[in-house]
Amino acid sequence: RGLWSGLGPNIVRLSICNIGEVVTYDTVKTSILARGWMEDAFPLHFVGAVCAGFVTTTLTSPVDVVKTRYVNSAPGQFRGPLHCAAFLAKEGGFTNFYKGCVPSFFRITGWNLLMFMTYEQVRKVVSKKLTSS
Repeated sequence: RGLWSGLGPNIVRLSICNIGEVVTYDTVKTSILARGWMEDAFPLHFVGAVCAGFVTTTLTSPVDVVKTRYVNSAPGQFRGPLHCAAFLAKEGGFTNFYKGCVPSFFRITGWNLLMFMTYEQVRKVVSKKLTSS
């Protein structure tokens, strides 16, 4: 159990994170291109990555707060993650789930900028190679 403990909650968190990133980036990029507001270039990719960072932070922050509080709690303090979440909601309300979201936003957005900028450059290189063959 040792190596695999915590695998389930991490899979849930990473699934939410990846869905938030990819879906938001693609939706923002496609919507802006369809409206003709920007060209398919660096500024558009930057805007898409920042929007993806915001949405991802909004989706994952509650999961991170509950996970951190649950893991750091005394044994037996909570019956499970849902009990911990209910306690947090009762204790501090909605805003309790967004503690630390600003540093998280900058961390996630920084990662998104690197990831999506790299992805777009690799996509362009591969696309040119495939069309020139």
